[in-house]
Amino acid sequence: MKKSNSNNIRSIYFTNNLENKDFVNSQGGHQRIRKILVVGTGIFGTILSTTIPLLSGISLSMIFETLSDEYYFGKIELGLIILVPYIFFLYLAANGIKINTFIVIAFIFCIAIVLINVIKTSNTRIELLALIGLVIVIAYLGIIMIGSAISFTSVAGETISDFLILSTTILAAIAVTGKTDDPQQEQKEIIIYISEIATILTGYIVARKAIRGSPQFAWIKKIAVFLSATGGTSFYGVDLTNACFDNSHLPHTDFRKATLTGASFKNVTGLELSRLQDTILEDPHVRKLLTNPEDGAGKDYTGANLSGANLKGANLAGAILIGAKLNGADLTDANLEGANLSKAQLLDVDFSRANLTETCIEDWSINSRTCFKNVDCKRIYIKQGKHGFLEPKPDSGEFQDREFEKWIDELQETVDVLLHDFDFGGWQALGTALDKTANKYQGINKSRWKIEQKDKNVVLAQIGVSPTADKPAIHQSITNNYYNELSIQGNKANILLNPSEKVEIMDNKNENPTVSGDLVSGDKTTSGDVHLSDVKLTNSGSMALVNLNGQINNTIQQLQDIKTEKGEDLATILTALQESINGDSVLSEAQKKEALEAVETIAEEGKKTSGERVRKLCSMALNALKGLTAAVTDTSKLATTLKTYLPTLTALLGL
Repeated sequence: MKKSNSNNIRSIYFTNNLENKDFVNSQGGHQRIRKILVVGTGIFGTILSTTIPLLSGISLSMIFETLSDEYYFGKIELGLIILVPYIFFLYLAANGIKINTFIVIAFIFCIAIVLINVIKTSNTRIELLALIGLVIVIAYLGIIMIGSAISFTSVAGETISDFLILSTTILAAIAVTGKTDDPQQEQKEIIIYISEIATILTGYIVARKAIRGSPQFAWIKKIAVFLSATGGTSFYGVDLTNACFDNSHLPHTDFRKATLTGASFKNVTGLELSRLQDTILEDPHVRKLLTNPEDGAGKDYTGANLSGANLKGANLAGAILIGAKLNGADLTDANLEGANLSKAQLLDVDFSRANLTETCIEDWSINSRTCFKNVDCKRIYIKQGKHGFLEPKPDSGEFQDREFEKWIDELQETVDVLLHDFDFGGWQALGTALDKTANKYQGINKSRWKIEQKDKNVVLAQIGVSPTADKPAIHQSITNNYYNELSIQGNKANILLNPSEKVEIMDNKNENPTVSGDLVSGDKTTSGDVHLSDVKLTNSGSMALVNLNGQINNTIQQLQDIKTEKGEDLATILTALQESINGDSVLSEAQKKEALEAVETIAEEGKKTSGERVRKLCSMALNALKGLTAAVTDTSKLATTLKTYLPTLTALLGL
């Protein structure tokens, strides 16, 4: 490893053998001479790219000349006829260029060349068609090349004025075009100048959008960052655990595949110009939080990946962290008052001295290594309702010092039961058994359970109970009701109604090292386990879905006259979501139920006028759907459908 001289780490390539990880106030990126060369290359490439708009302008002037010979229009009228649609085309191009456009461009270009050089005809229409095709091709290429060149120059130069880059480009284009002394060619010359400047301005707009993170032009920024970071500081694949980069300037730095667990980036600048793939810094919202942790209050981080993040002292009061991944994160001294941690993954998180008062923890995932030492928590909520958080703990009053920590420890008590023949209606049978047992015995927490596959058709069911619950009686009731339900289903003839020989009682959860201390609303990362999120179990889980679908169908029938801005029927959107949920093989029954409840909420609010609609309910329902899809794979039908309709649905609901 090359050794850095305290603050200057420009152009250094680091290896994994880091002894000192103190990079406070460091300056990354390129050395001064190399930076000048990189920026100079960008400026030269930008000037060179102006030849493309020149060709586009010449093609336009040829159209002008052809129309002048064929039709009796004034010169000014002809110029407007040509330039107005051309500039409109550039406007459209600036809002939708995609990388697959290259294929279309190549195809049109080939056709245009063939028509101009091969077809010999006096038919002006064919010539015009060829010229128009050529103009489109060249204009697209010009926009792309100029946009890419300006993006690269701007990213590489950092502080170089955008106006300076734009002015240099326009002056270069004018210089390349030259000046004619022929008065008859003045109109053509004006068209060339206007088309050149218009194309350059469009390319500049594309460059600015790319640099600011526009999804349409993300590939342009990716290329610009890649080229500008070449030869800069590199931490590629390096273990930067607990490294400190506070107050550093790190443009043109390669963090790809680096381990950033516990790394601190407070007040760091220039990261938007660095290579951040495969790290938590890749997400702009996460990056902004890590560099400005005091500015996270009230922000939405639904489904965000914050695993291993250093958020010491972060202000996340009122933040939405539904389904967020914070495994291994450091939240020491953080302010999470009023935050929504529903379905958040919080394994191995350090909450020492953090403020958790008024936080919602419905179906969050913690383990025995999640630290709550000296937390400040007066009250917690264990359920998220339509109008706010529900079911506060403690039931009355407030937690006193260390009481919340004790309550969390007690919350991990379980009754563990081995269940056989689980493939024969096991989910429904277990749900019924839990309902019947909960009606008879106190201390069962149905929102906290976990299923672990032990053998073929044999599972270990772990049910959350309070420390004072009658575990043996609850255990016997669950097993008896489970096998009785299987017998009633008639799925297997030889099921024993008295399963005492087939059931094992494991009162001490520490006897099973796989789950010891790791069960609070489900540890969703344990290999080979199936976890059920919080769900109100009924006598039949499938019947609950049937009833929900019936309610949704009835509500959707009343939405036929409500249209979106794009003319899409709200009922059609909700029906598509409903069908994708029911047909989604990735979602569990509990997740399907939750998703359908969210769709039902949107449908009910959709019936109301804009003034009567409760936007908070709509927002919570959409967040619930986003949280569910963030926790599943890309093969989820719901994830695909939601991605398609989310912008339209959000606009329709006024969110």
